[in-house]
Amino acid sequence: MCGKLEKVLWLSRKEGPLAQKQIVGDRWLAKNRRDMIVCPNQPGQLMISKSSCCKRYQMSRRENLNELLKGDFFQYIYMKGLSVCKDCPIGKKLAISRPPARFRPSPRP
Repeated sequence: MCGKLEKVLWLSRKEGPLAQKQIVGDRWLAKNRRDMIVCPNQPGQLMISKSSCCKRYQMSRRENLNELLKGDFFQYIYMKGLSVCKDCPIGKKLAISRPPARFRPSPRP
C-alpha cells in the first residue's frame, strides 16, 4: 500500500497543482471519514459531515416550508433543498445526540 501512495504522489507532482489539491482532499477525507455520512436524500451520493446534517435538519425544522413558492428563485432553491431534510431520520437522530449549534443564523425572509 505504501508503494501505491508513493506512486500517486509521484504522479501528482508530475501532473501539477490541481492533482496535488486532489491528494490533499483525499488525505483529509481519509482522516475524517468517521465524521462523514452519505446523505440518502441528496442526489449523487453526496458526502456531508454529521454536524452539517444535524444543522440542515434543525434549519429545516425552523423554516416555514409551506410558503415554498413565495420569494425569488434562489429562495425557492434554498427552501426546496432543505425540504428533503425535514423528515430525515438520520438528521433527527443526530440532532438528538448532538448539542445545539452555537451559531444560529436568523431565519431567511
